[in-house]
Amino acid sequence: MTVHAEAVTRRRRTLLRRLTPVVHRLDHAIGRLTPSRDVLVELRTPVSHAVLAPIAEALAAEPDVQIWFTSAEPANVRALVPPDRLLTPAEAEWRRFDLYLNADPWAAARLRRCAKRVTFFHGVAGKYDLDNPVGLLLDFESYDRVAFINRDRMSRYLANRIVTPPQAVLVGYPKLDRLASGAYRRAATRSLLELPDDGRIALYAPTYSEASSLHVAGEAIVRELAAAGFTVMVKLHDRSLDSDPRYHAGIDWRARITALADELGRNRVRFVDVADACPLLAAADVLITDHSSIGFEFLVLDRPLVVFDAPDLAGVARINPDKIALLRSAAAVARTARETAQLAVQDLADPAPRSAARRRVASEMFFEPGTATARAAGLLKGLLMDVAS
Repeated sequence: MTVHAEAVTRRRRTLLRRLTPVVHRLDHAIGRLTPSRDVLVELRTPVSHAVLAPIAEALAAEPDVQIWFTSAEPANVRALVPPDRLLTPAEAEWRRFDLYLNADPWAAARLRRCAKRVTFFHGVAGKYDLDNPVGLLLDFESYDRVAFINRDRMSRYLANRIVTPPQAVLVGYPKLDRLASGAYRRAATRSLLELPDDGRIALYAPTYSEASSLHVAGEAIVRELAAAGFTVMVKLHDRSLDSDPRYHAGIDWRARITALADELGRNRVRFVDVADACPLLAAADVLITDHSSIGFEFLVLDRPLVVFDAPDLAGVARINPDKIALLRSAAAVARTARETAQLAVQDLADPAPRSAARRRVASEMFFEPGTATARAAGLLKGLLMDVAS
């Protein structure tokens, strides 16, 4: 490229940088001429739907608010949303939106005409450096608001200048509201899931990773729980069922667990593939996990939790050691499949000793559970009013 051509290119880029904000303001000024407000909800995985659906439903109840969805992996979420409301990333990119929501800062949608952006977190376990993402390319600067589930992570982000005080909002976890408020009745949920009314129900819900308990001893854990007299629900992480082998070393866990259920009998083992695990938590007497947000969520019910110690998981999943210690402070910790079942039986027989710890950790991890959806909806309505004004 010649010196002259380089100079022309620089002038064009400078002009574009100056004109872009002007064009955006004009575009959204035109958008304000219509009463309708368009909100785009990005769903990266099914759990994104579990996190954002309560908020989307609250907004959809408002007059003149239209909810749209998009996903880079539409096959994973197509069954969860109205088909006429699901946009491809290409369709969404140049469409005007007043507000954009996601529950995963790793891969935000590319949007050219969006007025306001808000990100929510889809978990609290402190994995993959999300408690302190210094150095991760997550572009939090692009969000007007960052909605935090608890004060601990918000304080960490503010202290490390990952977000600014005007961006940070303490909202809580809308996904957990119905569970925390008792909307899922245990008996009714068990009936819906075709589980025995009077039997002991164990939920096994490991995280994804080749270092997780699923890979280390998952099938053995299920066998031991079933042998101990539990009906075992198995709820795998979205990524353990993903078509991408990076998440599970190419193991077809859906087929493996289904085969195990066929072998042991449906009255003993049930593979449950749902986006939102909250109804399963409501139905369960005891939860077994390794290190996952679902373990913290279950503590809201003050029921026994057993953590399986997968020795390499902390390093592989880059888990904040504080969160490992916190979860285990409210749980029994097992190191073998047999010990897992034994501790589940033991803690279920006498759940009182860890009750105070369970309630303490739950209150620390979830800001005012049961009321987060209303706070989130209020926040977003305020932003939509800013757009309209």
